[in-house]
Amino acid sequence: MVITSLHGTFSIIASEKDQDQLFVRSNEKKELSNVFGEKRVLDYEGESFDFFVPICKQEFANTLIMMVKEVNYSDLAKELQEIKSSSENIYA
Repeated sequence: MVITSLHGTFSIIASEKDQDQLFVRSNEKKELSNVFGEKRVLDYEGESFDFFVPICKQEFANTLIMMVKEVNYSDLAKELQEIKSSSENIYA
């Protein structure tokens, strides 16, 4: 599963060892840290991603509910561009 939100883009896969556990993966540590907290972010040893957070399915379901409640826009691409422009202006 791939999720793109204002928090970032995440790839979610099931753990091979525990079917109740998921790995939420990203190439950006900050994106995972913003959602799950910096202490939970681990280095990922896989080919496609740099970081991941192990999480049980119930906690991930609660996280998705929180993310859905935060949706207050009708155009995600426009909202992401505005966020990007705002952050670029901070450092200009």
